[in-house]
Amino acid sequence: MAIDRNHVAWVVAALAVAAVPLAFFGPEGLRLAVIGLLMLAGPGTALVLYLRLGSAGNDDADGAGAHRSAAQSTLPLAISIAVASSLALSTLVATAMVFARMWSPPVAVLVLSLITLLLLVLGARRFPVSAAGAS
Repeated sequence: MAIDRNHVAWVVAALAVAAVPLAFFGPEGLRLAVIGLLMLAGPGTALVLYLRLGSAGNDDADGAGAHRSAAQSTLPLAISIAVASSLALSTLVATAMVFARMWSPPVAVLVLSLITLLLLVLGARRFPVSAAGAS
């Protein structure tokens, strides 16, 4: 079963949008889960989608088996890049806030959410969805 990039993009966008109000108020368990997932995989997943790494999904109409198996073999690499770049961006935002003497965790969540949404929009504009049946 192939992973659809559009579904992943929508889940990441929903996570980024949901994290902003939860950064300011909300139940602690839900805040921990949503903000933790954003910091662990939000901007990195958007970056991987922008770079077009990982599973090919249904990008090709011919469905070549060799291409599909090669794309699935890069999925662990794409997940590793997503987690590593998310943690790196989280660290960079926190470090910049500390050095600027403007430490505010809710603002850091807002910045990470904006970075995630920006990368998702850039990725969608970079590779627009083609019309079905057009060749």
